[in-house]
Parts: sequence; C-alpha cells; structure tokens
Amino acid sequence: MKNIYYLLLPFLFLAACKKAPEEIVEKPKFDDRITVKTTIVEQLNNVQTINAIAIVSSESEAKPAFKTGGVIQKTFVKEGDFVKKGQLLARLHMQEIDATVGQAQQGVIKAERDLARVQNLYADSVATLEQMQNAGTAVEFAKKNLEIATFNRQYSEVRSPISGKVVKQILHDGEITGPGTPVYAIIGVGQADWKIMAGLVDKEWAKVKIGDKAVVTLDAYPGKQYMAEVTDKSVIGGDASGRIDVELKFKEQPAGLAAGLIGKVSIEPSVSTNGNFLPIEAMTRSNGRKAIVFKNDNGKASAMPVTIGDIKNGLIEIHSGLNAGDEIITIGAMYLEDGDSIIVKN
Repeated sequence: MKNIYYLLLPFLFLAACKKAPEEIVEKPKFDDRITVKTTIVEQLNNVQTINAIAIVSSESEAKPAFKTGGVIQKTFVKEGDFVKKGQLLARLHMQEIDATVGQAQQGVIKAERDLARVQNLYADSVATLEQMQNAGTAVEFAKKNLEIATFNRQYSEVRSPISGKVVKQILHDGEITGPGTPVYAIIGVGQADWKIMAGLVDKEWAKVKIGDKAVVTLDAYPGKQYMAEVTDKSVIGGDASGRIDVELKFKEQPAGLAAGLIGKVSIEPSVSTNGNFLPIEAMTRSNGRKAIVFKNDNGKASAMPVTIGDIKNGLIEIHSGLNAGDEIITIGAMYLEDGDSIIVKN
C-alpha cells in the first residue's frame, strides 16, 4: 500500500494546484485615451465696444484782434468775464487813425479840385484829354484811400465775435499791438458749445458712424455716466500717434464743464458683423495672431492652425481656420499632440 501511495502522490499534487476554469481572472487592458471636454464653434454677432480717452473742449473759440496796429487805449473786460456777441472789448488810441482818415479826406478834396481845373482847361483846349482822364483817375484813387482809412478806423476797436467766457487776456492798456495780434482768448460755454474729442486708431475709426451712441465718464465727476452721440469724424490724423479724432456731443451734460476735462468714452458701433468664437482656453501655442486648436476628429485630436482676433468676455474671435459647428477641445487641449486618442466627457 505504501508503494501505491508514493506512486499516486505526484498526481494528487498536480490536481491540488490546478484551478477551475471559472476561477481564472483576465488582466484588464490599459486605456490610453486622454479625457477632454469640448465645445462647438459659435457664430455670434460681433459688436465690440470702442473705448478711448475723452477730452472736453469748446466748439466755439475766438481770439479777437485789431485790424490795424497802434497803442491800446482801453480794455473793457478781464479774464473770467462773460461776454456777449458784439460786445466792445478794447479800443486803440484814435489820434493817429483819425489823422489818417482826415488826410484821406483832404486828398479827395484836392483831387476833385484838380479835376475841376483840368476840365476847365480842357474846355478851353489848353489841357489834353489824357490830362483830364488822369485827373479823374486821381479822384478815384483818393476816394478808395478814404474808404480804406474809414474801414480801418471802424476796426480800431475790438468786439467779441461770439458769446462766451474770457479765458485769457493777452494784451492790456497801454501796450502796442500789431495787426492781427489777439487781445483776448474767448470760448463758448453755452449748452450747445461743449464737445468731446476722442482719438481712435484707424480700425476703430472706420467702425464708428455719425449717430452712434456712447457713454462718457469724467474724472471730475467719479461714478457718474453721461450719454453722448457721435456728431463728426475727422478726415485727418491729429498727431504723430496716428490716431484720428471723432467728435461727440452730450445728450445730458454735467452742470459744470471746463475745457480740458479728461475722461473716458465707450462707443457702441452701429455696424456689426458675424464672427466665429471659441472660449479662450481652447487656444494653445499662440504666437501673435496665430494659434493652434484641437478638433475632435472621430475620437482623435486633430491640430488645426487658426488666425485669431480680439477677445471679448472670455471668447476669442476666429478669423480663419474653423467653421461654425466644429467640435473643438477646450479642457485638456494643452496636454494634446496631433493624433492623440481622446475620450469626450462633457
């Protein structure tokens, strides 16, 4: 019996080690797909607010001056005074000007006397026709000189060409002035005189139309907003910065304004276009206006080069490279390479 036991022992050991088929556990396969989230390219109405620095100025400005030179006899207003259109502001000493008018008057009298004498001589056949014609021309010259002197006398006083406020008195009593030298600087301060100037870059300037609505905030009145409207567009650049001015008018302006007040203006262009937009987190490897996004191509990440535009409210405009409705990877895009397998879990 012992010999039989030793013969069966190997078979018993093999039977004990052998597992039943249902107890075998298969090793799980490794899933190398990258989990991502996606979004759809949306076509939206692209209305972008234009923001710029605003400067308040007066539409009516004047620098009245004498037409002729001379000594200022009297100035009648000072800085800070309000003036009305046509109000007398200053006057020259009139002695020299009156003498010029008197000289011109005497010149006319003499020329007319000479003409009468030549006419009598011509009637007696002593003077020639040419001499009589020359005397007549001299009378006309003298009359024109009198007109000039009289006109200059009229403008030997300065009157305000506009209603407004004197912001600068340039010349004073007793000073000598030349023709065209300003005596005062005056700006209009009426309800219709104030305007807002804003400098825009060329692309912004092209989007703005006359009549577009705007919101103005002024540093002098923090926390307050004032409605305005675009009333004019400049056709020439204002300075070396390349910016072009647009002019706006207040709808309801502050009670107190001064030329030179600084603020900000936000213009809503009336002209808008449709554009394709994506969340900014979909952008990878951007360089200026170029970037890479990944498109879901039947479970594969497909790298797509795109041209991008402006950012608005967390969305970036796609100028080229994608179409509305394309499924683009957002979360997880920064870890992808072209051709990677993906699994979408939105």
